[in-house]
Formats: sequence, C-alpha cells, structure tokens
Amino acid sequence: MELLTLHLVHKKYNMGLKEQLLENKSLNEQNQFKVSEEQSFMTYQLGYEFDTDQEVDYDAFYQPFIHEYADLQLKLDTGKSENPVQDRKRVKEITDSVEVIRQALENVMSSTEIWTEAVVLSGGMGGVDLMGTPPSRYEAINILSDQLKGVILIKAIDDNISRLAWDIYNDKVEFVERIFLKKLNKLSETQDLFIKIPDTTKENQDFKKLSSEIFESKKLGQDSDNKALTGGVTESYRKIKEDGSLELVTKKLRGNIVQDFYIIDKDAIANSMQFKAEMNKISAGIVGSHEGSDQVIAFNNNILAEVTNHYLEPGKALRPNELKKFQEDYKTWFLEKEVGKEFPFGEARQKEQAVDAEEIQTAIETDKQQAQEV
Repeated sequence: MELLTLHLVHKKYNMGLKEQLLENKSLNEQNQFKVSEEQSFMTYQLGYEFDTDQEVDYDAFYQPFIHEYADLQLKLDTGKSENPVQDRKRVKEITDSVEVIRQALENVMSSTEIWTEAVVLSGGMGGVDLMGTPPSRYEAINILSDQLKGVILIKAIDDNISRLAWDIYNDKVEFVERIFLKKLNKLSETQDLFIKIPDTTKENQDFKKLSSEIFESKKLGQDSDNKALTGGVTESYRKIKEDGSLELVTKKLRGNIVQDFYIIDKDAIANSMQFKAEMNKISAGIVGSHEGSDQVIAFNNNILAEVTNHYLEPGKALRPNELKKFQEDYKTWFLEKEVGKEFPFGEARQKEQAVDAEEIQTAIETDKQQAQEV
C-alpha cells in the first residue's frame, strides 16, 4: 500500500482525506469503464485482431544470464574459478531467480482468478476496495489479468538478478506500475495483490436469526427450526407512547387503502447487552482475521463511512482507540442499515372517510326537505 500512502501524502495539503479517497474511487471506476469498453468492442469487431495477452519475453531477458551461468559453472567444474565462493553465490542467485519468477507467476494467477468476481462486488462487501486501491495498482491488475491491453517487461533493477521486477505499461506505452517480484511473493503469503472488503453478511444474518428476543421470525413449513426473519422486532423493541400504548403511524398504500406501521425502537436495541456483545464479536472478527489494518480500513471507508462519514487513511496501522471507534461505528452502521425504521402492524384496511361540517349540514337539510315532502 506504499504507493497509495505516497499518493495521499502528496495531495494532503490540497484536499481532505474523504475527497482524496473519493477521487481514488472515481479513477478506479474510470479504469473499469475502459475494461467494459474493450469487452464491448470485441463483440462487434470479430474480424479484427484483438489480443490483450502481452507475453513477457523471458528468453531475451535471460540470454546474458544463461551465458554468465554457463561460464561460471564451467570455471567451477574445471577448478579455474579465481573466487569460488563468490562464483557459487552468483550461480545460486541466477538459479534462484527462476524460482522467484515461477512463484510470482503463480501468485499473480491466484490473485487474478478472484479479481473479476471482486470487481463485480467492488465497493461493497466481498469486493475490491475502490477507495484504498491505488489507481496504478487497479490498472496494473487489469493488465496482468488480460482485461486491458498493455506491455509487461521483466527487469533486473540495477543489473541485480536478485532485484527482479515487472514494469507495466498501458496500451499507450505509459508507465503504470513497477512490481518487485520478491515483494509480491512476500505479500502473497498473507493476502492478494489487492484489498478485498471483508464480508460480514452471514454473521449479520446469523445474529438476527439467533436473537429471537429482539428480531421477529416466522416458521417456514412444518420444520420448527426452519425460520425466516420477518423484518420486524418483538414487542419489547417497539416504540410506545407516554401513555404506554403502541406508537403507530398510518400510511396510504394505494387508492383508499391504508396501513398502520409501528416504529422500531433502535435505542432499545442499542442498549441490549446481547446486541452489544454480538456486534463486538463480529467487528472483532474483522480486526482479528487479518495481520494488518488494510481490511479494517477498507471496511470502514467503503461501508461504515456511508453512515458515519468518518474515514481512515489507508496504509497505516490503527491504534487501539481507532479500533475501539471502529467497533462502535459498526454498531451505528448496523442499526442504520441492517435494522428497519418501521414495520407493518395488522392488516391493510380502507381509510375511514372524514365528513366535514358543510357535508353534515347539507345532509341535515336534505333530510328535513325529504321529511316535509312526505
């Protein structure tokens, strides 16, 4: 994430963190639009050559190293090496570099296999972190995964075979990003090339299903264990008036049909010990399941901030007080997004027609006139 950190530091005096992250998101969305354009283009241009797969020329890259390896190995085998220790070290560096490339290719393939699905869910749970992913990384992965045309060059930085890197360029031969292969392999031990937003959908639903004291459910079929959430809450978590009666609001549905709704008491839910404990457990799961803070920050910026408007800077470790705030913000978000504001009460009915004073007076006079006629 060092690229994004430098990117943000460069801009921090020109705009706030929220604006920086939203700009990042916009740039990544623009890049994804290019992918859609190219895919649409392919559909209507089947008679034209279109190949996004730019093969890295490893043969040309390794030619001088192959000759160097053969020369050093010959000297070692014939006893003509002037510095056997140094020459053996150099031979090992060349052979080890092949394994570094092999691992890097496997790790890139592993990341790109899940890239497409993560892009579909981008910005949401289980999707790519659009705000925290550097635009250069986003474009680079699209090139590595053959979603966009581009050029990938293999280089030994400073002619050092131990510092292998891919230099990635777009279809206009503009530099996109350099990826050091050893750093890529190290990163891949714990995560992918990109940050995915943690998905707590299952945990949230399980909590509601198991919290029958709070959330209302109904049985499906004959199986008593097969229940579905109604979207409502139990009586203890419905707002009441000062006189102790249920607080209802009546809304028009269609025509002359109206429906009563009770108000869900979110404050009562927030004060529930069960709610507090389970929310802390779910949010702690996000924190504890990853070595760094990247996923926590991604969840905060893409999910929680929609409600709290509180953003965190990517690429930094979170302090204990920040992690505590994250857990409290998770509760706030859950109550806003996972719990409704109101729920239907009783059956829909016809609206009672109100009769004004003029209509009443007209009706009385009509009755009098009819009585006189009789």
